Amino acid sequence: MPHVNRRATAFLVLAAMAIFALIAVLILLMTIPARASTTPTLPAGITCEMVRDKVAEYGKAVAWAWALKQGYSFAQIAAARRCLK
Repeated sequence: MPHVNRRATAFLVLAAMAIFALIAVLILLMTIPARASTTPTLPAGITCEMVRDKVAEYGKAVAWAWALKQGYSFAQIAAARRCLK
């Protein structure tokens, strides 16, 4: 049976784990700006004040149905819902 230096083997395993963790952190840090830029915003010409007024006037269900009928995406509707909080 060949001689195995346990200390060297442990060091190599720890070094490999550290490199893997560093690469994982770098990948996560590089994707943060990409995810932030895809955050949905309100459609052009629509403000939070307009959303609050129409929901107060017609109700949530009617406003939601109108937005879907007009072709707004679920992400845009979710952005408008954040105006109500």
